Amino acid sequence: MQTKPAQEMNPYFRRLNGRLLFSVAIALLLLAGLLSAFGEMKANFGPFALRLTFDWGWPGESRLVIPPLGEIKAFTHRGPVILSATLDRIDLSLLQHELLGVTGTSQYFESFLQAIRKSLSLFLVKLCLVGGVAGLATTLLLGERRFARLWRMATAGALSVLLLMGVVLLTFDEGALNNPRYEGALEAAPWLLSLIDQGLTRLPEFSEQLSLVAGNLNSVFAQVDTLAPLAKVDGELKVLHVSDLHNNPAAVEIIRRVIDGFGVDLVIDTGDLTDYGTKLEAGINQQIDNLGVKYLFIPGNHDSPEVVARLRRYKNVIVMTERIYETDGLTIMGWADPAASDPSKLILGDDEQAAAAEELAAALESSGRKIDILAVHNRKAAALVEGRVPVILHGHTHQAGINENGGSVIVNAGTTGAAGLRGLTSDAPPYSLALLRFNRVEGEYQLVAVDIIRLYNLHGKFSLERKVIDRPAGGVENQKEGRNGE
Repeated sequence: MQTKPAQEMNPYFRRLNGRLLFSVAIALLLLAGLLSAFGEMKANFGPFALRLTFDWGWPGESRLVIPPLGEIKAFTHRGPVILSATLDRIDLSLLQHELLGVTGTSQYFESFLQAIRKSLSLFLVKLCLVGGVAGLATTLLLGERRFARLWRMATAGALSVLLLMGVVLLTFDEGALNNPRYEGALEAAPWLLSLIDQGLTRLPEFSEQLSLVAGNLNSVFAQVDTLAPLAKVDGELKVLHVSDLHNNPAAVEIIRRVIDGFGVDLVIDTGDLTDYGTKLEAGINQQIDNLGVKYLFIPGNHDSPEVVARLRRYKNVIVMTERIYETDGLTIMGWADPAASDPSKLILGDDEQAAAAEELAAALESSGRKIDILAVHNRKAAALVEGRVPVILHGHTHQAGINENGGSVIVNAGTTGAAGLRGLTSDAPPYSLALLRFNRVEGEYQLVAVDIIRLYNLHGKFSLERKVIDRPAGGVENQKEGRNGE
């Protein structure tokens, strides 16, 4: 007697189970689709602008994406979830301002971590809301309109996301970040990996270095007049030669202080403002636009067309690719590194360098003009015109120095950015720049002295070396004096 009712009820249970399975399938599909479509949130961590993104994938990964260079990936958790942070922008002027104001490194990092935790919490709330929307949409698609059912499904969707993210958080392994994988352009791998290795973990040290640099520059200004005196004449012109900043914001602060401390009239930058010339890097040194003096820029092999285009928009910057420019009584020829026009190349071969040198020499010859200063990034570009131009400026080697050849005074500013991220290591080269002093002689400017300033970032000392240029009728003689300070 009981068998028949049970048999009669089986079709009902089958329909109920089928409806339930269909509902669960619809809910999961909607949840997966909505999380993929709307699982993104923009977040600002002080100077850093990021996009946090949720996506599906197995095994669970965390990714740092720096377009267009590539991605750093690590298997950090269980669950079919990929969490990505895409770096959209770095406000280096704000970062520099924050670091200069840091008094306690632990407090700074704690505030930074609090901002990260807050953004991650908001991101989790957004994902839960997306889950709730998926639950509501599922109920509506199935024709259900009762408030209680809508509320229960929305809650179920939110709890599903919360459970999923709980698994991610409980299984998250920070140690996996010590074994990252890189995917992207091969030549960008060292830059990205050094950014991870030496970036945020070295910010407190970087802050201390900025303060040290400021103090050292004040000492330089106080002692510079104890060097070999120069004849003070009306119309003295001071030209600051910088090079190879390589994305280091401290370099711009150094340039600003030297401009103010020495009364610089003109800045000539012989290139490598960036490391890989990407769009991200193109905006890093926008504070150059506020230095208050004319800034002549000669692109180096690390400066891409995007970087050059950005600099052309700055009101005080004159980009010198293949150009002769007259300013402050000087005629200056600027010649870009040939690699600057081809982002796929960082280093040119000997044949290409020789061809570039021949092209420069031909352009100088055909101009028929008297050039006071030739500015190039790589000295090899000026190999055929040494002795034909009074002053040649270059960088590229990261080794500051002054020498002569055939009557040309050849000045290498070294690396004003201490080789960029490498400036945070103990074996990095010093911050360096050159200050050229010109006096009017018979109505024309003539170089009378060059000061090479070096700032040693981790050793608390500076050096300033002055070379006085004496050019009597019979030739060129040089006098060299120096002073070092702790």
